[in-house]
Amino acid sequence: FFQYNTGNPIPDSAAALRETLLQVVGELDPAGADPALRQMVVVGHSQGGLLAKMTAVHSGDAFWRSLSDEPFQVADLRAETRAYVQRTAFVEPLPFVRRLVFVATPHGGTMLASSLPGRIARRFIQLPGGLTNIGLDLLRLHVRGALRSAIRQIPTSIDNMSPDDPFLRTLHDLPIASGVAAHSIIAVSGNGPVEQGSDGVVRWSSAHLPDVESEVVVHSGHSAQSEPATIEEVRRILYEHLSLIAADAAPTQAAASSALQRPL
Repeated sequence: FFQYNTGNPIPDSAAALRETLLQVVGELDPAGADPALRQMVVVGHSQGGLLAKMTAVHSGDAFWRSLSDEPFQVADLRAETRAYVQRTAFVEPLPFVRRLVFVATPHGGTMLASSLPGRIARRFIQLPGGLTNIGLDLLRLHVRGALRSAIRQIPTSIDNMSPDDPFLRTLHDLPIASGVAAHSIIAVSGNGPVEQGSDGVVRWSSAHLPDVESEVVVHSGHSAQSEPATIEEVRRILYEHLSLIAADAAPTQAAASSALQRPL
């Protein structure tokens, strides 16, 4: 169970999740001998689904290029800012993550980001102090014409979940890493056509991804994680994952058993 400040920039929270998972796996299994810890399923609800996806993508310099045409290697940045951008915007898949489950996740943004409640909520978000200086560095890049668009301050998570946000659009287009399965559970309120529906926060069209292994629609508001249908689908996915692991392990176990029974 991972807790984070939901107002912080999504790349910042995603970096904290990746670092925490690496730390926990290293502490629990420093020798790398436990195969179960190399079969991790990450389940994320709403914004948490975006964090989950960032455990299983190769970004290269795509996030940086969504901000600037200037190569990152030559960008005029202070060491603190360079380290922050490297940590949050250059992402590699975690080697132990094997399956993702997205629940009511705004891959294409949320309609509330530009709404009046969203604008009001943005005013109450206080970002960590260290991000202020990083924002000033990026502002200087903008003044020099090195950024694609103006950045007056470090974006909050609400900014990141706007359908027009460069970070979100880049993350949406990044494919999930090879060898990692993904599933979508999409909440839709009411009984109308699901393709035109929403859960009050995320539209079906935003939560829908074309290349997932399964997609289930739950008739619910945005807090779909507590719905019995959602719980049952997560349970089904976990059993499916377990059965595939068992099937992969069976030939190895059979070979080991055969070797033990072979006469000397």
